[in-house]
Amino acid sequence: MTELAHRVEYQVLDNEIEALLIEAELIKAHQPYFNSRLKDDKSNIYLLISKEDFPKVLRVRRTDLNKKIYQQKLALFGPFASASQLNELLKIIRPIFQWCNQGPRKDGKACFYAHLDLCSGACCQKISKENYQKDIHRLIAFLKGQKKFLLEELKTEMLAFAKAEDFEKAQIIKNKIDLIKEITSSQYKLKSDIILPNFKQAETQEALVHLRHILHQEGVTCSQQQFHRIEGYDVSNTMGQQATVSMVVLQDGQIAKNEYKFFKIRSLNTPNDYGMLQEAIKRRQNHPEWGKADLLMIDGGKGQVRAIAKICKMKVPVIGLVKNPDRLVISMQNPDKKDGLSTKIISLQAEHPTLKMLQKLRDEAHRFAKKQHTRLREKKLLQ
Repeated sequence: MTELAHRVEYQVLDNEIEALLIEAELIKAHQPYFNSRLKDDKSNIYLLISKEDFPKVLRVRRTDLNKKIYQQKLALFGPFASASQLNELLKIIRPIFQWCNQGPRKDGKACFYAHLDLCSGACCQKISKENYQKDIHRLIAFLKGQKKFLLEELKTEMLAFAKAEDFEKAQIIKNKIDLIKEITSSQYKLKSDIILPNFKQAETQEALVHLRHILHQEGVTCSQQQFHRIEGYDVSNTMGQQATVSMVVLQDGQIAKNEYKFFKIRSLNTPNDYGMLQEAIKRRQNHPEWGKADLLMIDGGKGQVRAIAKICKMKVPVIGLVKNPDRLVISMQNPDKKDGLSTKIISLQAEHPTLKMLQKLRDEAHRFAKKQHTRLREKKLLQ
């Protein structure tokens, strides 16, 4: 590594917990050669939160992630290059976010960790499913760096207990708040849309790396997915008349105006954005000579994204950008749903490079659709 390296760069953080989590996120986002190809006989280790009535907090090797028992999960963090460091992290946070990896026992006996006050009592039925899941979601929020939201929620709960004169429970919540403040810092927030340190990358390249990281984090794409061609779509019409759907393109993060297309809608003359988008995508699929899209982005929310995802059938990832404020809408497979699809909204920071890139694509799609619709409307008026 020292023979191949041209320079050394570093990021100063406030504590070892942040350093450990940031390192894991950077490895996942960038897949560096020397972190991905370990020289010992062990693969990288992940922290997995299982998806069940009483979720478990599990340490799982990369080689085991494809096993059927790990397919259903609430969250996945890592990879962590050091198992001992991950164990230390869990040791620090377990008194705050208590969990049980045994689940309810038929004999009702408490597990070993319950006797140490490190288990909330799922094993011996001392906690309800709803309260246990609330604790787990708080743990996930902490690991994603959502400290402000978490502390506000805990403070509200503490004050409610105090108002009800349940001072013992209020004190327990206060202790958790103090511990969280002690082991974290607000200067660098880790979250699912974390803006990782930019080690002198071009802005467009940085945006694409973050996009891959976010979609991989949500289980939509693999960690090696490349987004060479991203297509953006928008609808423009006047009460369904002279309807146009635009297709604009980003090639390796850059606007490619020579690739723009527009579809004059033929099947509808009444307001129906979903149907118009579906017609455009069906016609787009008849033109493989235009190149293969790695990602489709729709100017719209859950409804528009689901409408297109049904057409694509997950052959191409589909996302949307919903306004006020701008948020990312992701389409995911969900076998529990009737149509096999679900959506998730992710709020990105205003300065997030991926958000800026997608906003640029959205604005271009809107501009081009409106331009073509105006041209058709003027032509109709002249006739």
